Amino acid sequence: MDAAVAGGEISQQTKPPPPELAMVARAVQRLVTRNDAVVAVTVSSGGGGGEREEGMAAFEAAKGAPAPRIGVAQYLERVHRYAGLEPECYVVAYAYVDMAAHRRPAAAVASRNVHRLLLACLLVASKVLDDFHHNNAFFARVGGVSNAEMNKLELELLAVLEFEVSVSHRVYELYRAHLEKESRRDCGGGGGGLLVGGAAERPERSAVDGGDRRTPNGSVALDWMRSQAMTTTTTTAAANGVRRHSSSPSR
Repeated sequence: MDAAVAGGEISQQTKPPPPELAMVARAVQRLVTRNDAVVAVTVSSGGGGGEREEGMAAFEAAKGAPAPRIGVAQYLERVHRYAGLEPECYVVAYAYVDMAAHRRPAAAVASRNVHRLLLACLLVASKVLDDFHHNNAFFARVGGVSNAEMNKLELELLAVLEFEVSVSHRVYELYRAHLEKESRRDCGGGGGGLLVGGAAERPERSAVDGGDRRTPNGSVALDWMRSQAMTTTTTTAAANGVRRHSSSPSR
C-alpha cells in the first residue's frame, strides 16, 4: 500500500494542474451538459428505460441516488491535487472516454456516470503511461469510491475497451490537437465540436478520414482515429517497455 494511503491519509501535490486538465474538463463537461438535456427529454417523454448497456452500467450512480454534485473540472482538479498525474494521462483518459462512448453508444456519458468513468480512465491511463503509479486503493480514496468499486470500475472499463488501451503517439497528438483547438474556440466564445459530443464540426479530413458519420451517442464516429488508437495492448506495450496492464488492488 502507498505510504500516502497508509494510516488513512493522502498528501496533496504541489504542482499546479496542467493545461491538459482544463482542456479535457471543458470538453467532457460540454458533452455531459448536452447528454443530460437529452436524457431529461427522453425520461419526460416516457422513454429511457433500456439505455443502460452491459459494460457501462457499473459507472452509473446507485439506483435512486442523485448524481454527484461536483463538476467535472473540480473533480479532475481534486484527483490532480492528490495524485499529481502527468499531463499525458488526461489526454489519454479523454481518448478512453471517446472510445468507450463509441463502443457503447446507447450509454450516454452524463452526470450519473461521468465521474466514475473519468476516474477509471485516469487510473488505467496512469498504469499504461507511468513507470510508477498509485495503486487502486489510492485512486479509490481520492475519487470517493470504495476499493472494491474501484477494482470493478477498472475491470468494466477494460472490458468495454477490450483491454486495448495502448494509444499511439500519432493518435495522442491528434486528440491533443483537437482539445487545443476546442479550447481556443471556447476562449473566443465560439463553442465548438467534440470528438465525443453534439453537433460538432468535423476535424479536417487530412487528419481523420471520413469523420462525419454520426453515432447514436451523439458523437462523431472517428473510425480511422479509433482504429489507430485501439492497438493490441500486449504487443505495443511490450515493444515500448511498458508492463502489460493488470488490476492491482490493495492487499
